[in-house]
Amino acid sequence: MKTAPLTFGQLSVLRDLDLSGPDEQSDGNLPLVLDVPSGTGVEEATAAWARLVERHEALRTVYDRRAAEPTQTVQPFQGVRLDTVELPAPTREAALDVAGEWAEEEIRFEVEHSWRAAVGVHRGVATHLVCVVHHLAVDSAACTLLEDEFRTLVCGGTLAPDPPQPVDLALEQHGDEQQRRQTIEFWIDEWRGFVEEDRQGGDRSRRHRAALYSERAQDAARAVSERLSVSVQSVVLGAAALVLFDLRGRDRATFGLLAGNRMDKRWQTLLSSMNQLAPMTVAADRDAAPGVFLRMLYMNSLERLLHGSYSIDELRARLTETGCANPDPLQFDCYFNYLGDIAEPPAEGSPARDDVEWFADAWQGGPRFNLRAATGTGLHLSLTASDDYLGAGATGRFLASVEAALVDLADGAPETVGAVDLAPLRKVSPPPPAQDGDTAHE
Repeated sequence: MKTAPLTFGQLSVLRDLDLSGPDEQSDGNLPLVLDVPSGTGVEEATAAWARLVERHEALRTVYDRRAAEPTQTVQPFQGVRLDTVELPAPTREAALDVAGEWAEEEIRFEVEHSWRAAVGVHRGVATHLVCVVHHLAVDSAACTLLEDEFRTLVCGGTLAPDPPQPVDLALEQHGDEQQRRQTIEFWIDEWRGFVEEDRQGGDRSRRHRAALYSERAQDAARAVSERLSVSVQSVVLGAAALVLFDLRGRDRATFGLLAGNRMDKRWQTLLSSMNQLAPMTVAADRDAAPGVFLRMLYMNSLERLLHGSYSIDELRARLTETGCANPDPLQFDCYFNYLGDIAEPPAEGSPARDDVEWFADAWQGGPRFNLRAATGTGLHLSLTASDDYLGAGATGRFLASVEAALVDLADGAPETVGAVDLAPLRKVSPPPPAQDGDTAHE
């Protein structure tokens, strides 16, 4: 066994869990379904997963959260045995339903490894590996890595030499004192420009969640991206900011961006949690040219994402020393999370194709505004917003207005930020009525 401090990404996940109540400790569980090719048996699927557990130390690590400086301890590989679970249908959706149910049960990562898995079978045939993996062990990029490597193994392929491990990253991060100091000083300067309204917390009003899928919006975002030589995600964030300013009557907002922290090639195949918050204040001069606004936003976001690896405990301590009124590095109410190139078309008949799709299961807590964006076959936008921040009707309109803004920006007609057309191009159905029990937590 070997023991080391947590990586900065793991520490951020742990401190986020520390803010959650005892009944919310399962929030860090991530459902994961891995396809089992036709003709692959339970033993072969189990052997492939066992190889991944042997290969990636994060899948056999326990975490001690009791000390002021938490630690991770890697346990030796002792083999893997998996049960089977009967699926009602041989579909990915059926497997995800099972994984979702499992994800509601807390993983006691202090004393057990950070995953649960079984081979999903339908009428005796293995179809999927059904998993739940804790966020301390994986982020979205790590989940994609597991999918790719599992597919390689069950198809008879071989993997590259074993990758670096979380302990390697932790020791490097904690050993580079100059980098740690420079990054903390950068964030101390940034804290002075944050919008206090986006850091208040405590909003317990009802949340609404809606989603929209648009191939047209993605084509528009990519066209603007190519024309201005900026990232697609910064174009989407810029359009979202303009819509938020319009709906809220503001010209500034502080967004909690999520940094993937995989710019260094050495860590791109690392199985761990590397996401951290990289907050940024976006401001818009209504008389500025849209291209100027988007280029500035891109450069500012890139700078902050490049500073997205830091010790959240060190930052909190230094902010407290400087007399910061709100020194909590996790206290943000307005989030933007770019999920990458993973979007798939909604099922036939889904309202997200030409309307907005409403969900009744929005968690009644957390940030007041949480926008997720994914690209792929089209642009998929998902927004959870509170009554006090946007209100039900404005949550759906927000998504449709982002689509409209992207299309107008791609057309190149608006000469100023204030002239960007935000009028929805599609219908926006009203949200469903509140169900019994669908209220904010007290």
